[in-house]
Amino acid sequence: MSKQKNTSNILFLIIAGCMILVLVLLAIIFNIINRIPDNPPTLTGNTAGNLNNGGYFCESNGKVYFANAYDHGYLYSMNVDQTDLKRLYNSDCSNICVGGKYLYFCMETPKGGTGLGFVIKTSGIYRATETGSKVKCLTSDDSLIMNLVGNTLYYQAGTGTGVGLKKVDMRGDEEEQVIEDTFVLNPACVVDGTIYYGGTQKDHYLYAYNPVSDTSNAIWEGDVWNPVYEGEYFYYMDISDDYKICRYSPMNQTVEILSHDRADNFNVGYGMIYYVVSVGEAPGLYRMRLDGSGKEPVALGYFCDVNMTSTYTYYRTFNTDTPIYCVPTAGGSPYEFTVAREAAEKSR
Repeated sequence: MSKQKNTSNILFLIIAGCMILVLVLLAIIFNIINRIPDNPPTLTGNTAGNLNNGGYFCESNGKVYFANAYDHGYLYSMNVDQTDLKRLYNSDCSNICVGGKYLYFCMETPKGGTGLGFVIKTSGIYRATETGSKVKCLTSDDSLIMNLVGNTLYYQAGTGTGVGLKKVDMRGDEEEQVIEDTFVLNPACVVDGTIYYGGTQKDHYLYAYNPVSDTSNAIWEGDVWNPVYEGEYFYYMDISDDYKICRYSPMNQTVEILSHDRADNFNVGYGMIYYVVSVGEAPGLYRMRLDGSGKEPVALGYFCDVNMTSTYTYYRTFNTDTPIYCVPTAGGSPYEFTVAREAAEKSR
């Protein structure tokens, strides 16, 4: 009887051990399947110009991810030629970034989105696949400007004492304060993993923040607002010279004034500069080449949120959500972004 009992115990231990081994193997396989691959350390989630204009459009690998203002600002995707529009996620979004096969965006839905799970406030920074699935909240912080740098999301977060820069790992780990609350560091402009920004304390110099060493250094004593790096130049609005659009060459240590208009905001990319003017006799959206030549009006009026892609540039009238207008980035006449409106109507 004792021998039979011992045999049963051994058999039980073998079965239990096999079950534990299977569970461990399944857990390992699950983690491998769901693990988010590392990004290159120099990867940047979106362009500085787009992020300084709300980050409502982001182009990656032939796709454009955007907040469809005709559909409550919900997250959509389309081809760069404005075909194959799809709703990806039923909540408003901004500061859209792409890293690998994942999307990152800020959400502010005080009344809740639509569908199961939206019974409470859903503010914060979220991650989803490029098809809009596997949505995960990385932090519930409200964010002003956010950018993906390598594997880390840097974002401006409002606090009780001001606005500080914080960071969170793209997998949702290790959230921490980076800069003190009263120091407004804009993480939009990133070059080779380094964040460049205009000073906001004792001066407006151009600074470089090294995320690895967690240090900032002034690299040029200019009066810089919203720098954008493009083709070996920093483009910026000159605070001390009525917010004229200028560019600075670190290589030659030279400054060029590209437009004598006072700019409200601007965007740079794909060989063009688009900028908004709201004062003077002809307020409107203008464009010019990177060297300041070929200046021309795109549309007269008061506009904002100028987001650029390789094919089209998008913008809207100030203080209104719709309509959204688009214009060929390389040059052409603007028109309403009607395919987005039609896609929204089909999704309702």
